[in-house]
Amino acid sequence: MITTKYADLAPEQVKQVQRCEEELGVTIVAYAKPAYAELSEGDLKKVQELEKSLGLSLVAYRV
Repeated sequence: MITTKYADLAPEQVKQVQRCEEELGVTIVAYAKPAYAELSEGDLKKVQELEKSLGLSLVAYRV
């Protein structure tokens, strides 16, 4: 299982997020952007079939 890591934010970025939180009245958590896997057409079809079978949305990440 892949775990998402928190984003490393510069002080000004933290301030921007805090301002947005205050404006919206919510808590925002910043995660590092993952690297999505580049799938062949055949592999993509396999994932899509599995999604349909499981009734879920799946995302493939490069590890």
